[in-house]
Amino acid sequence: MGDFVSGEAADGRVWVELGTDGRLTDLYLDPRVAYLPLDELREALIAAFQQAQDRVRDQAADATTRYGATVAPERLRAALSEASDTAERRFAEVSTALYDLNRRAARPW
Repeated sequence: MGDFVSGEAADGRVWVELGTDGRLTDLYLDPRVAYLPLDELREALIAAFQQAQDRVRDQAADATTRYGATVAPERLRAALSEASDTAERRFAEVSTALYDLNRRAARPW
C-alpha cells in the first residue's frame, strides 16, 4: 500500500493528495482555476476529494482481504482509536518535556 492516494478533477486542474489515513497531505490548484465559476471549482474540489477518499477505502479493503480475512469495521475502528489516543498522549508528553527543557535553557543559572 502506498503512502498516499490522489484524486483529480477539472481536467487535472484540481488535484488532491490524501494520506492512507484519509487526511489531506497536498492540494494543487492550477492557476487556470481562477477562471472557473465558483460552483464549478467547488464541484471539482468535491469530486477530487471523493475520488481520493474512494481510493483510500479501496486500498484499506484490499489490505484487509489480502490475508484471507476481513477485519470487522468496529474492531478496526477501536484499534485505530486506541492508536490515535496513544499517539496523542505521547505527543503531549513530548511537548511537555520540550517545554520544560526550553524553560530550563532560558534560565540564567
